[in-house]
Amino acid sequence: MKRFHFVGLFVLVGLLLAGCASPAQPQSPQASAAETDNCAIDVWVAPEVPARIRENFVLPAGLRWVGTRGPCSVTLGLEAFRAPEEQLIAQISWDYALAAPAWSFREGASSVDIRFVWEGKPRGSLMQITQLLIYAEDYNSLLGLLGEPGKDETLSDLISLVPNEKNNLSDQLGASVWAIVPLSRIQADYRVLAIDGISPLQEDFAQQAYALRGIYSLYANPAITARLGEENLRSLVQGLFGEREGAQAGQAQDTQLSSTGETAPQPERQPSPTISLSERVRLKDGAVEILIPAGTFTFGCVAEHNGGYDCADDELPARQINLGAYYIDKYEVTNRQYALCAAEGACPEPVYRYSATRSSYYGNPEYDDYPAANVSWTDAAAYCAWAGGRLPTEAEWEKAARGTGLRAFPWGDTPPSCSKANAKDELNGSSCVGDTLPVGSLAEGASPYGVMDMAGNVWEWVQDWYVLDKDGIRINLDPLEENLDFYKVVKGGSWDYAWSRLRIAYNSDHDPDAHKLSFGFRCAAPVD
Repeated sequence: MKRFHFVGLFVLVGLLLAGCASPAQPQSPQASAAETDNCAIDVWVAPEVPARIRENFVLPAGLRWVGTRGPCSVTLGLEAFRAPEEQLIAQISWDYALAAPAWSFREGASSVDIRFVWEGKPRGSLMQITQLLIYAEDYNSLLGLLGEPGKDETLSDLISLVPNEKNNLSDQLGASVWAIVPLSRIQADYRVLAIDGISPLQEDFAQQAYALRGIYSLYANPAITARLGEENLRSLVQGLFGEREGAQAGQAQDTQLSSTGETAPQPERQPSPTISLSERVRLKDGAVEILIPAGTFTFGCVAEHNGGYDCADDELPARQINLGAYYIDKYEVTNRQYALCAAEGACPEPVYRYSATRSSYYGNPEYDDYPAANVSWTDAAAYCAWAGGRLPTEAEWEKAARGTGLRAFPWGDTPPSCSKANAKDELNGSSCVGDTLPVGSLAEGASPYGVMDMAGNVWEWVQDWYVLDKDGIRINLDPLEENLDFYKVVKGGSWDYAWSRLRIAYNSDHDPDAHKLSFGFRCAAPVD
């Protein structure tokens, strides 16, 4: 498969830890030695840091968030604002793209002209622009990159803020209406423009200087980094990239980070459930793929982490499996995406164009962002091959849903609810919705890696064959073996099945050519 750059987060600089060569540590001009020796260490995130980076910064135990930077603050902010004497701990980047409608003939624009549009004075390559769309959550970040939009520091009439929850802006784009969006929110029906000749879609993009890339540094007074020490610095950097090891566990803990002996308060906001924001956009269909790191995890059913249900024979035995790194789709494949494959003749049209409660579903723009359903394993496999990947193996699917810990459901061991999964509510004897929801609608149900809808909405085909021995235990066959005369596996439950089917370990077997109203899928791809 052709390899493309990561989007969203890209590590630029490693830790400055004890044992590594480091320059002399000058005293920060912002604080005296007495101040840095006697105050509790905290973390301040500057307002220009993108919302996604802020939300996924998992605070290590013993530290607290603060709203105002102090003499003992570890700061996350634009590298351009870091004083030379402040010691760099790590860096992270975030890229934006300039997007036009898919039918536009334009190839690119000048970064200087983008700044003029931002100031409300379109010129040059962007003379025709009458409106520039940006997500509301990106405004402060773009202020940091492009500066104040006007001399009076007010929002230019050309800049329009759109709701963060609106996934696709293509219905608003036009010849004179373009958008600046994060790379992770690029859609297949956008035309992504080069800026100063550099396109986010080129393979060496990450190595190129780019006008809409923000470099955000984690840094502190050298005296503070010395107090933190190697282990705490490492935990900070892991937290910056969303890793939970050593992070807040939900209760206050004693800490050595404060010389006063006080326990640091809990963070004022909760981090998102995402562990890793290593994401990229698949160019074929605009799907966002999440990198699942290599390593060992528990596959199968563990009774103590099974939602109070018994483990079925075909979910046993639980065992450790080591997987290499791979990508998996963040969302289930949508009707809009599937239609792209069908239009090229690589996928058959769905057997049914309706859903459980909608006479017109597939092909209806109102449901473009809903999961493709009525799809057989054969159809799903054809789509993933067209998109440049394949269906995930059952092990890959379970790791993306469970992470490296133990849990019954993607969100943990707490019971299901309609705010976490679109399924049948066993307590009330009714369905949450009675049909599909738009992909990614239920943020509370995200997996530890930030993969959405792995419980409910639609069943998801995986690569594996379903074969049992005489005792009802699954026989391990190579998932990639072709043309075996067995059924294939679906995972995750759906809108028309009960809570118990949402368990990560649960599996169901079906004919590879079966089409059902609640059958969908997502794709995966190995790391080349």
